[in-house]
Amino acid sequence: MDPAPACCPSKTGACRVVGRVFGGLPMPVSRRLIASILSAPLLIAACGGSSSSLSSSSSEHMSPMASGEAMMMQPGAASMQVDILSPADGAVVTGNIVGVQVQATGFTNTCNGAGTKDVAGFGHYHIELDKSLVNMFCTSAAALISMQNVKLGKHTLTVIPAQNDHSEITANAKSITFDYEPTNPLPAITDATFSGPKSIKILSPAAGSVLKGAFDVTVQVTNFNLSCDLFGKPDVAGYGHWHLNVDSDMGAMMGMGTMLAMNCTQTFHATTAGMTPGQHTLIALLVDNGHVPFNPDVNAQVAVTVAS
Repeated sequence: MDPAPACCPSKTGACRVVGRVFGGLPMPVSRRLIASILSAPLLIAACGGSSSSLSSSSSEHMSPMASGEAMMMQPGAASMQVDILSPADGAVVTGNIVGVQVQATGFTNTCNGAGTKDVAGFGHYHIELDKSLVNMFCTSAAALISMQNVKLGKHTLTVIPAQNDHSEITANAKSITFDYEPTNPLPAITDATFSGPKSIKILSPAAGSVLKGAFDVTVQVTNFNLSCDLFGKPDVAGYGHWHLNVDSDMGAMMGMGTMLAMNCTQTFHATTAGMTPGQHTLIALLVDNGHVPFNPDVNAQVAVTVAS
């Protein structure tokens, strides 16, 4: 049996992250082998020591996608390509939103099926800002990236094709740099405090609901601010968003292998596409700006049935 993930004596959150990074690796890859190779520098960084790739500072999140995991690639994954049509490399951005126009080829670009079993020829793409995951996208229109809490100066945008389970075809990633010089800079969002603990509750669907096709997931979030603009940005206390997972919020890529979507509003328009008929558990999980779950988990669950 593989050993339990190690923990830092003084930073229990590090145990949470390390556990997610090494959980759920596809067999026959050995988690013990991967852990023996990577756990030393990972734990040094997680416990506050020096590391070239990780930082204890929340402003330098370890991307859930860059966890050193060996992910299975679907047939034809190498043909999944993306190109950044705009902005041009080296562009000067004077507004506070960057519209990223992406051309996806070699696969059907859709968010239906995200977080479910990989299907050859289907997927979506991820956008990173300065190596920090912002969100998943499947739009043919420009993907809009907020410059909220982004420092002035040069930055890098990276677009990466991804399978349904969010594993990335990193060899086909494309990047551009831009210079953020806003005419009217956004006021920074700063830490927020609350009198009670943060929580999330699923208001709908109700337990036992039978779902087929499109459905809404509505949540109630207390003592926590949801922010779309802070996706992928440095942490701000009291701010973040929620992930919708199916059946598990653990495993590969900090649980993102079963993530249907990232959400910053109270209602998400979901679909049963890609979900097998039968009983499933929907999980709404609060996370920070860098998509990392809190320790302990702040989540809500509801059991539903997907009709055939």
